[in-house]
Amino acid sequence: MNAKPLLLCASLAAALLLSACNRPEDPAKTRADVAKAQADANRKSQDARADASKVVAAAQSDLAKTQADANKDVNAAERSAGELRADANKEVGTAVEKANTQITKEEAEVLRARAKADSDVAKTDAAAAQKVAEQRCDALTGDAKDSCQAKAKADYAAAVAAAEARRDLRLREADSLSAHAG
Repeated sequence: MNAKPLLLCASLAAALLLSACNRPEDPAKTRADVAKAQADANRKSQDARADASKVVAAAQSDLAKTQADANKDVNAAERSAGELRADANKEVGTAVEKANTQITKEEAEVLRARAKADSDVAKTDAAAAQKVAEQRCDALTGDAKDSCQAKAKADYAAAVAAAEARRDLRLREADSLSAHAG
């Protein structure tokens, strides 16, 4: 049978294959494989760096745009707040001015009321003093009585004139205060 030569050939081929696996690779082929691997690694590294640079540049661009938009929004808010502050200050100033005007007018009214009341009290006191004086004059007769009554009338007239002068002065002060109130 011819199986022996075939078996011999198969054994020889297997031995050759096994002996080739245990042998080191040709140094030239190893150098070529290493050079190719290094070139592939360098190319992949450069591609990764380029991709990373693009990603970082895009992120920086987005950051710059976001910062610009934020600054624009902050500036707009500050302008708006400034306008609101100015409007509020103007409104407060107007309210203070209005309140001061009203207070001044009320103070003038108080002065008028006090002037009139003080005048009325002074006239009432003068009338009462005149009545008391006239009653004392009734105890007298003749020229003494006439002189006493004339003095009572003169004292009354002087008291009334003084009360009216004080009232008129206070009323003018009130009018002046009211005029300044606007």
